[in-house]
Amino acid sequence: MSVPVLSIMVVNWNTRDLLENCLRSIYEDPDSIDWEVVVVDNNSDDESLEMVERGFPQVVQVANRENMGFVQGNYLALENSRGRYLLLLNTDTEVEQGALGQLVGFLEANAQVGAVGPKLLNRDGSLQFSCGISPSLGTEFLNKMLLHNLFPFFKLGRWDHADIRRVGWVSGACLMMRREVVENVGFLDPGLYMFYEDLEWCLRIGKNGWQTFYYPSSRVLHLGGQSTRQNLAEMLVISQRSLFYLFKKHYGRTQLAVLRLLTLVEMVLRILAWSFFCILIPSRRSEGRQRLRAYREIAAKTLLQKSYWAPAQVDSR
Repeated sequence: MSVPVLSIMVVNWNTRDLLENCLRSIYEDPDSIDWEVVVVDNNSDDESLEMVERGFPQVVQVANRENMGFVQGNYLALENSRGRYLLLLNTDTEVEQGALGQLVGFLEANAQVGAVGPKLLNRDGSLQFSCGISPSLGTEFLNKMLLHNLFPFFKLGRWDHADIRRVGWVSGACLMMRREVVENVGFLDPGLYMFYEDLEWCLRIGKNGWQTFYYPSSRVLHLGGQSTRQNLAEMLVISQRSLFYLFKKHYGRTQLAVLRLLTLVEMVLRILAWSFFCILIPSRRSEGRQRLRAYREIAAKTLLQKSYWAPAQVDSR
C-alpha cells in the first residue's frame, strides 16, 4: 500500500453537519486521491459516526467512548495516520480547492519550515486572525487589562495578512506539519486538554530550529468555536488553566507569578463589565451568566488552587 502524501486529522464532538461540510470540501479537491482522512470521534451522540460511514466510507474512523479532548484525540489520529505530511483540521472548516496542495508544496520547497498555516476566513469572507508572535508577559498584560483591541500586535492585527511571513504560531484550526518534525520535537502536549496546544507546539518547533510560516494564498473558511460554545463557562476555565500551563513550562516561576496576579485583576474587570452587560443588554444575559460563572471560578482557582495555576507538566519531548 502506497504512503499518502498527506494525512488529514480531524477530531469531532457533536458537530455532524459541520463535519459533513468539512469532509465534502476535502474530497471535492482532485488532489485528495493522494490523501487520507482520519476522523476521531469523541463520543458524539448526534450520529456523526453514522454520517461518516454512510457518506465517506474511505475515511479512517476512530470512535472514543468518552470525550478525550482535542489533543488526545489527535494523538489517536496520529497513531492511525501514514502520510508524509500531517494536517490538524477542525470540523468547522471548509477548504478551498487547491488550498491544502499549496501548503504541501510550500513545505516541499522549503526544507527549514516545520509547520505552515493558511489564511483563515470568516463566513462573510473577512479575515480571521490565525497567526501571531510568540506570547509574553507584555502581550498578556494587554490581553488581561482588556487593551488587546487597541494594541492587537499579538495576532499581527495591523498587518494586512497578504504576504507570506514567518510567524511565532499559526492556528491549529488548520495547521500542516512535517512528520519528521513530530518525530524530532514531539507532538501536541497531552498536558493541554484544550486551548493553546497549537501555540505551545509552535514554540517547541522554534526552539528546535524549525520555522513556522503563514501562507495566505491557501484559503480556508473557519466558522470558529462551534464545539466550544456548547459549554462556554467550562471552556473559559480550561483556557485559563492552559495558559498557566504554557507559562510554567516555557517562561518559569517568576513570570507565572506575574501572570497569576494579572489574571486576578482581569477577572475583577470582566466580572464588572459583564455585570453591566447583563443589566443593559438583555440579549446577552444568557452568555453573561455563563461568563460570570466562569470568571468567578477562575478567580477562586487562581487564588486558592495551586493545581490550577501551577499545573503539573507532562513530557511532550
